[in-house]
Amino acid sequence: MKIFAGIIVFSLLLNPASINAKDLREIYSDHFIVAGDKTVDQRYLDKTKDMAEYFYKTISQEFRFIRNEPWLWKNRAKIFVAKDRNEYIEKYNCPDWSSACVNYQDKTIFTYPQQKEFSWILSHELTHIIFREYLRKNQLPLWLDEGVSSYMSDKYVKSDKGSRRALLKKIINEGKYIKFEELSKLDADSLKNKPKEYVNLFYLESFSIVNFFVEKWARYRLDNFFRLIKEGCTVEEALRKSYNLMTIKELEKQWTKFYQQ
Repeated sequence: MKIFAGIIVFSLLLNPASINAKDLREIYSDHFIVAGDKTVDQRYLDKTKDMAEYFYKTISQEFRFIRNEPWLWKNRAKIFVAKDRNEYIEKYNCPDWSSACVNYQDKTIFTYPQQKEFSWILSHELTHIIFREYLRKNQLPLWLDEGVSSYMSDKYVKSDKGSRRALLKKIINEGKYIKFEELSKLDADSLKNKPKEYVNLFYLESFSIVNFFVEKWARYRLDNFFRLIKEGCTVEEALRKSYNLMTIKELEKQWTKFYQQ
């Protein structure tokens, strides 16, 4: 099952191994330090740096985010690029089915080179960090965190929404989607032990819920939803106040109806 037009992005929000950067090649920009194995092409590291700067500005503007502590000097985010997928898994302690993984607190992304549609992956990971920073939250439902990151990547990187929507409609009509009560309980630890098909479905559903909010209601309601969470509301309270959705079951009911049309 291919979810995002051939892009299967897994970015469980783990705490990868600590890295000694002294043996890596480092390049610097205003807001990032990109550190790569010395075998990684310099041009690839430069491209990663430039792409990261673009998405940093774009995603920050999307959330209308004004930082008290800009990502400057010692506060810059870090991107570690392994020499290949095997080193990424073994050295950085990331899941073997992932394309990138992220440490929120340290604003650090771990990945490896020459991946198809890397712009989608990088924008996804940066959204994780920026969204958490915006909300000032360390804990969020995984579906919301991944849904927002997938939605943002989808918005700024070309993808095939039509095929995903058709797939989602089929899954809903066959009753094969993850029920929302189960979806709301999933976290990084429980998801990493699931089969690949299940993880694919989790990402599709998470994206589709955020997309549902935007397509069914005006975007300002989504902004209000985020603001309420930022101010201390639970997700359930924010759903009620922003969308008049009293329960997760009511959200599921309206979501299924929307995508069955």
